Amino acid sequence: FLDAYDSIRRGSYPAVLRSLALAARSLPEPRPRHLLQQLCAQVQGGARPHLAQLLAVRSLFSGSLLALNELRGEHVRALSQVLFLTPHLPAFFLRHRLRSHVLEIRQLDQALLQLGLGQLSEEELRAACYLRGLNSTHLGRAECRAWLEQWLRLSCELQGTSGRGRAPEASLGNFGVTGGSFV
Repeated sequence: FLDAYDSIRRGSYPAVLRSLALAARSLPEPRPRHLLQQLCAQVQGGARPHLAQLLAVRSLFSGSLLALNELRGEHVRALSQVLFLTPHLPAFFLRHRLRSHVLEIRQLDQALLQLGLGQLSEEELRAACYLRGLNSTHLGRAECRAWLEQWLRLSCELQGTSGRGRAPEASLGNFGVTGGSFV
């Protein structure tokens, strides 16, 4: 079943990227707009973003048109599917559920940082990866651990600012990052 669910999740990635690219066109500042459009095009083309690229656009996801409260309904629905939340609710409820889910993942990330990944069993490592968007069913313990370490580094970097409404930004990390780098 995990492979089937992962297929559904992956099927919603194009809608997330299309919505993000569309929203990027509305950004008033040309440099951030260009960076985000470039990043979307790169991921849509199958390339994996570098950590530095994600960090360069992180400020766009709070207090702008890309903040969770400002996203269009279809974007919120696609993000909900990526995070295994039902997309069949009004956008207001979906935004609330996304905020709660992202907060839960953030709290779990903080707990993992304090506990240390070495304390997790292989099953717990796989579950932690899967919750964050990686289909870990065909990966070994070392691969899951390496991916989760990189996710936690990204999570720490992204939490360096307010972190409110960062579901769109964090979802880019689910596509995989290289060179600082998600696999």
